[in-house]
Amino acid sequence: MSTLYEKLQHARSEEDVKDIYIKALGLKSYTKGLIDIRTDEIWFEAKEGGKISSYAMFTQLLHYVQDALNKGEIIPPFLAVIDTEKAALMKTADVLPLLKNKSIKWGKSASQYPKEALDEVSAYIGAYFVSFKISSHEQEFIQAVKQAIQTGEIIRAQITPDNLKQVFDKWVAMIGREIIGVNEEDYALLFFADIMHDGTLSTHEHLPAELLHKNNAPVFSLNGKLYELANKEGYRRFWAIYHKPPHSEYRNYLLERRDSLIPLDERSFKGAFYTPLAVVDAAYNKLTEVLGKNWQKNYIVWDMCCGVGNLEVKHSNPRNLYMSTLDQADIDVMRATKTCAAAYRFQYDYLNDDITDDGKIDYSLTNKIPESLRQAIREGKKILVLMNPPYAEVGTGSDSGNKAGVTKNKFSTTAMDSYGKASSELFMQFIVRIAQEMPTATIAIPKR
Repeated sequence: MSTLYEKLQHARSEEDVKDIYIKALGLKSYTKGLIDIRTDEIWFEAKEGGKISSYAMFTQLLHYVQDALNKGEIIPPFLAVIDTEKAALMKTADVLPLLKNKSIKWGKSASQYPKEALDEVSAYIGAYFVSFKISSHEQEFIQAVKQAIQTGEIIRAQITPDNLKQVFDKWVAMIGREIIGVNEEDYALLFFADIMHDGTLSTHEHLPAELLHKNNAPVFSLNGKLYELANKEGYRRFWAIYHKPPHSEYRNYLLERRDSLIPLDERSFKGAFYTPLAVVDAAYNKLTEVLGKNWQKNYIVWDMCCGVGNLEVKHSNPRNLYMSTLDQADIDVMRATKTCAAAYRFQYDYLNDDITDDGKIDYSLTNKIPESLRQAIREGKKILVLMNPPYAEVGTGSDSGNKAGVTKNKFSTTAMDSYGKASSELFMQFIVRIAQEMPTATIAIPKR
């Protein structure tokens, strides 16, 4: 089924553009005339192509609004401009103060506006209209128009689990790429800092990144460094479309889904995979079946690939629970969302930390492993390794799960010589270190 944007690319006239939008918006009662599309709720100015600015189109449309005001006629609560590339929506009430003082010198017709009229209108309306790029935001525009007709308000789109990745991609295009000097792998952290902020306060403490304001402009703080925007227009346009922060019931879940915003090859390399709650339930039921109903009391549990901790959210004995992950940002997210707050949570690079030059394990090299976990390992206590591990092997084809550099970690280069081809797989490197470190441990891996 063709999208609105795809249909607009086949428009050959202004009438085509009008008809395509009328159908997409589901307009029932309308007329076409000097005002391109006229309904009781919205007047539309339409153009074929995308070269004329929204400011110019609104200037033409406001000519008709001014004329209606002069004649005492009814005007609609909303105004919209549309073409094959973009659309914009504005509340009529926001522009009435400009029109009521009658300072604008209009041309003989709406299309023959003088430059002075365009300049005056443009200077005034820039902060009031919401602009949509149809190739990426057609659904948001359609939703905004329908809600405006229904509620009398321009309602911004909510950020939900269903549209998280779509919103993130748009955030990167409109905001992320305007942040000066930031690494692309940090976009997700800055995105969450942005969406979890209401303009005054953050919804969570201790997020890895923070949204601040400097001279009334947004700036981002990450790892002790401030990042400013090269251009603020994309930021203004993005947040004119979306509402923030997300509804409270979604916030923690959205933060837990940071994995879905990481490129697939990097997710495979780091093991950054979200485990759905249905899988967690099934895993815990199977563990109870195999290990007995008191397994959470009887076993020390270590997940050395915990990510943001959703595999452990069902655990009822946090004193026996140890959770480590490659990225400190994951630990920060868990602290912010209070995930498994009573467990031992720490950053740890399982294939590089505490590995000696001859492939042995020496916890004193980093002192990251909690003493209570070291003691449990020394004493041979019942240990359950519960993890959703990384899967990647030597190679360069990201589509197949291959990743250059898989064998360039300390454990692989010092302890995997006798394992042949198995040494090229991250998963096996984890298994071999676990076997060396905790030879009596039980390993549980949820099936993907």
